[in-house]
Amino acid sequence: MVYISSTHYEDAYRRILDGATHTTGTSVLIFASIDVDAICALRLLTTLLKRDSVGHKIIPVNNYADITQMNTTLIESNLQIRSLVFLNCGAQVDIQDLVSLRDGLTVLIVDSHRPFNLYNVYWNEQVQCLDDGDVEKNMGELRQAFEDIEFGNNNASDDDNSDSDSDSDGEDIVGQKRNSDDDVVSKKKRKTGMDPEEFIRLQEQRAKKRELRQYHQTLVQAYYAQGSYYGQSCAVSMLMLAEQLGMPPSADLVWWAIVGATSQYLLHQIDDNGYALVVSRMRDLSRRVSVSSMPAVSSSRDKAASGDARRSVNYSSSSSSQALLDSQLGYPGDSVFNPYLDIVEEEDDEGFLKARAGVSTAAEAGLLTSSKITARQSTDIIESAELQFTLLRHWSLANAMQYSPFVARRLATWSSRGRSRLDLLVAKLGLSKAEAGAPFVHLAPELKTQLYQRMSEIGADYDMADATYRGFVRNYGWRKSSLSGSDMVQALLALLQPPGGTGLESGFYAAYDALAQFSVLRRGLEGAMEMQRLVVGQGVTMLERQAVKTLRSFRLAMVGMEGSSAAAFGSAFALRQLALFLMQTLRERSKVAQSRLPFIIVAPHEDDKLLVLGITPMGQGLARPQVAGAAFNGSQFAGESRNQFGMVFEAVAADLGADVRQGFFDSNVIEIKREDMSAFVDKLRRHL
Repeated sequence: MVYISSTHYEDAYRRILDGATHTTGTSVLIFASIDVDAICALRLLTTLLKRDSVGHKIIPVNNYADITQMNTTLIESNLQIRSLVFLNCGAQVDIQDLVSLRDGLTVLIVDSHRPFNLYNVYWNEQVQCLDDGDVEKNMGELRQAFEDIEFGNNNASDDDNSDSDSDSDGEDIVGQKRNSDDDVVSKKKRKTGMDPEEFIRLQEQRAKKRELRQYHQTLVQAYYAQGSYYGQSCAVSMLMLAEQLGMPPSADLVWWAIVGATSQYLLHQIDDNGYALVVSRMRDLSRRVSVSSMPAVSSSRDKAASGDARRSVNYSSSSSSQALLDSQLGYPGDSVFNPYLDIVEEEDDEGFLKARAGVSTAAEAGLLTSSKITARQSTDIIESAELQFTLLRHWSLANAMQYSPFVARRLATWSSRGRSRLDLLVAKLGLSKAEAGAPFVHLAPELKTQLYQRMSEIGADYDMADATYRGFVRNYGWRKSSLSGSDMVQALLALLQPPGGTGLESGFYAAYDALAQFSVLRRGLEGAMEMQRLVVGQGVTMLERQAVKTLRSFRLAMVGMEGSSAAAFGSAFALRQLALFLMQTLRERSKVAQSRLPFIIVAPHEDDKLLVLGITPMGQGLARPQVAGAAFNGSQFAGESRNQFGMVFEAVAADLGADVRQGFFDSNVIEIKREDMSAFVDKLRRHL
């Protein structure tokens, strides 16, 4: 067994620690996919490695070609490397095709992409995959099938061959009349010296073996043909690992896991039931950590806590002892998240100095300082009913509703009637235009409370009965606005997609730092606001111009090839957000049959290339071969939602002979030359 069950994650981590004892340098390479969930998982993992003084190096990767290149430059030539960790990548391919395994090298795959490549799960003891429960519960029969195909003997086929050999003068049967079955059995008996009944029993046994082997082959083929889907968030898996290692949960660890899982939900990688499982678990943890535990004054050591993830980390035993002592005393070491890294010092805080200058006694000044320190300490994580108004806490209510994909598709704000309904909704919420246009943080508390109450009362009248969902909010202390999990995801996505689609590595490290530096996070929030303007603006324009074509078996949208907004969608993250907005809007406003159609969107990418992305509605999928009763047909986080576009794109490209590149870990995103696109669409019609 080379998969690690969800109750024994610590076994995989201990192998990493064992490997680190055999070297004094960097022993762990972490290959992290450039996405929100992987970055949150990376924060959790590096916290554990720093605590245990394990030298490690972080390598951002965007596709499997990056991993192959790093295998040549970093793995084959460096015998000090004892462990390879893959975060949100590696599960769907045979990892042995990408990296050179040698004695003493351990590979740990923590990936939410499904389905697993069975060679990773059942083949090599050096390769370990963290299971979220689906492998252990739903793939028992599949394991038997895989082992039968790979390790089982071929007695059935061998026996068939021996039978045919024994009948080599076999034309004695072909072309001749057989008097009776007894004659045939008698001939077999004379040749084999076997009792007729025993011969018949063996033949029946061989037939059953052949049938079972054929069934096993069908089962494995159906498993791979089901298409891609997602399992448990990598960040949640890393939090479970930290718990099993006995690390007390802290606000930062729990928050990173919440953000990672929320990214899956917002990008429609898991369904409502899968998200409910996460919320249930995080609810209990957030209550445990939502007590004030931060120190009163941040030190210079705190300010350096963000670290430079781009450098190899190596620690001595003395630093390990100091880290242990710090953790026992509640002192925030480098591995602990500090939301006050960029807190303005008192001498630079104009508001604080003005307030202090107005006091009349030293006692009042001391009270003011005490209040400031107390405010700093509030870093609770609170479960909350979140409105689907994008980035509500960080700009005005008017902007949050205008640039919310949820509001746009429910009210059809690309039409004059829809815009009128939006104005009427704001009025019925009890807010004037001036109040709606003011920064949300400046609204009176009673108006904010009224907003949620009124929305629950009148939401159904505007087709928004489901305007709220369960989420989590983190308070960042004095002078900083609270952030919801969705706010964090939007900010990190904005940082991950720099202008022009270049500088992916710099975007990766910016997002990594944003989890610990509020100044970087604020920059991400500003970028997220701009991105929401682009997504909703582009989507509304395409709906107005009817730029989405409904074909027999799928919908096709082409983003305009000119303009700055078009260039922004050369990123897979932005393109997916736009595709989700368009697909959900058209799905809610179409006939039942058309609402189930898969969606393909095309946008300009680099030079003369186009980016093509295919998605299917949650709970839907393309027709696929299924084995009745197979447990792997469903999963606990994605249900029966599957995306078969990766296989479809591959088949179309092979049929067309086009130069197609799957440059991402999501197989449903490809790059294609512009000149091949027309023929590619024609072939798609035949394959879907």
